[in-house]
Amino acid sequence: MRRPARLTPLLAALLVLCLAPGLRAQELGEGWIMPPDETPGSLIPSRPDAPAAAEPAPTVQPSVRGRAGPAQIRRLIVSRLRLADARQRPQVLRQARCLAYAVYFETQGETRLGQLAVAQVVLNRLRSPAYPKTVCRVVADRGQFPWTTGDLTIRDAARFRIAWSVALHMMAGIFTDPTQGATHFYAPARVGAPAWATPEAYLLTIGGHRFFRP
Repeated sequence: MRRPARLTPLLAALLVLCLAPGLRAQELGEGWIMPPDETPGSLIPSRPDAPAAAEPAPTVQPSVRGRAGPAQIRRLIVSRLRLADARQRPQVLRQARCLAYAVYFETQGETRLGQLAVAQVVLNRLRSPAYPKTVCRVVADRGQFPWTTGDLTIRDAARFRIAWSVALHMMAGIFTDPTQGATHFYAPARVGAPAWATPEAYLLTIGGHRFFRP
């Protein structure tokens, strides 16, 4: 009987990673989340403007730019985000995954519209000189999203798949801005009103979040 081969250092390291608890991001940067190597089609599972069953109809509806059907929208996303370009895809998907994490952790229990709105705020910050110029750096900006310093384990794969879809749709500009240009939001049910949440800066409420442009 042959003696079992010793584990190589690489295999041992992989076993440790597989058994490790949820990921904690202490210092987030440009590459803090890397997506798996997936085909573009698998990242666009559904239309995010379709409300989930049993969700009340929102008072504000997102508007699709133009009159494109689902197949045309899929092609638009692939084209606008350059997902068909193997050289561009890793960087684009890295940014999309950062946005998907923001949607996933910020919008539990929200309607599709609420998810679109939170994603839009992140994108609106890209246009402001007061914030970083990539999605990942906006999300990782110190003190802006407290969940980024906690456990980043995805425990609901179905909900994260929807967050992926929302992120890709919004980054491709498929929907108009449902927040009226908001750069800030907070959930009154979870936290007290921040100093910037003044009546003058208030824009609208979508689901459990109030949106502002200070």
